[in-house]
Amino acid sequence: MAGSLKAALVANFTIAIVKAILGTISGSATMMAEAAHSLADTFNQILLVLGIRRSKKDPDLEHQFGYSKSTFFWAFVVAVLIFGVSGMYAFLEGLDIILHGGHELDSDHLIYNIVALFIAIILESFALRAAYREAKAHQRELNSDSFIEALDDLQDPVLNSLLVEDSLALAGLSIAFIGLMVAFFTENPIYDGITSLIIGVLLITGGLLLAYENRTYLIGKAVAPRVQKAIYEYVSQLKEVEAIQKMRTMLMGVDEMILAIDVKFKDEYENTNIGELIDSIEEALEAKFEKVTKDKIFIEAQ
Repeated sequence: MAGSLKAALVANFTIAIVKAILGTISGSATMMAEAAHSLADTFNQILLVLGIRRSKKDPDLEHQFGYSKSTFFWAFVVAVLIFGVSGMYAFLEGLDIILHGGHELDSDHLIYNIVALFIAIILESFALRAAYREAKAHQRELNSDSFIEALDDLQDPVLNSLLVEDSLALAGLSIAFIGLMVAFFTENPIYDGITSLIIGVLLITGGLLLAYENRTYLIGKAVAPRVQKAIYEYVSQLKEVEAIQKMRTMLMGVDEMILAIDVKFKDEYENTNIGELIDSIEEALEAKFEKVTKDKIFIEAQ
């Protein structure tokens, strides 16, 4: 994760500077919208880094289960910023050009902007490739034919945010390139405004969808069905267990979860030390499943 996040941060910061300079020179609403988008993405990656670092803080009296959910919170904030800052700025900038007119693009400005877009596409592709490779690695581990299924199973809102951000950025750059070409050859700056408006709608839609997804993590999302099934089958097959009455899970972070199980033990174990029996099951679960830690397992004997 660190590699893809670092790649996205460096790429977006570089792109934001180039776009802002050339957008200011040319007066293009499309380029200024793209500059704002890249600048917001840079800030977003900083927030994701902050979330990851905060999530590693040790538990204290105020947060006795730790700070793992910090990652979920900052991923949600990033989604809101994509919608609120990047999307709305591009939309309003484009609307202003459509209503009040804009600067005509001369050939020099067109060349500058095309060069900037070309550089941005290369850097964004590099950043997207880094995030995509992480998701594909998990897909291979699952031996799954579906990339989306593997991404859902991974349950990593930071990686989701990077994939959405970089995908929206590449889509926006492609739209910006087409819009600038149309505005130049028609000699009508209105198309520059229309392009910015379209990019705004794209970012607003993507940001809202990402915010909706990240909201489920904040509320308390269960772990992936594959993991739930594996835990259920493992506990059910233990020689001491007669049946599982109820099992609940909740993600506490990318690598942590709460596991609560109501277990009915077999009759021959009723007279044994149930506390020691539960301790041994908890230790076995912690050893077998990556996201399970003994201090977040709650087994209730029925």
